[in-house]
Amino acid sequence: MQAASHACQAAFLPDLKEVREMRQTTRAFLGRCRVPKPVAEFVILAVSELVTNAVVHGEGEVVLRITVAVDVVRVSVTDHNPAPAVLKEAGRDGESGRGIRLVDAISDAWESNGEETWCEFRDARAAA
Repeated sequence: MQAASHACQAAFLPDLKEVREMRQTTRAFLGRCRVPKPVAEFVILAVSELVTNAVVHGEGEVVLRITVAVDVVRVSVTDHNPAPAVLKEAGRDGESGRGIRLVDAISDAWESNGEETWCEFRDARAAA
């Protein structure tokens, strides 16, 4: 197995239809990179949540970038909203507010500085 990184990037206008497309693109890319299926499923879920968050709450063009290295998969989503994504308490009947909390729960690390929100899955290829 080579130590080189592999990357995939997509830029699109904010449209909820893009969420499904980005999940499919991510699945195909992670398969080509031989990321184990259990890790890939978590990454795909994070992509879905981060892209949805950018489409709903962001501003302007959305950019998804996924990088696969030897032991980490990093997902980065950028838009032009300067407000960072934050953990929220969703009400029991609330229809939103769970996405970033879910990313926090399934990833090894995440952060948002406003225009970029990212998360990482470490030891991602150790089982490959």
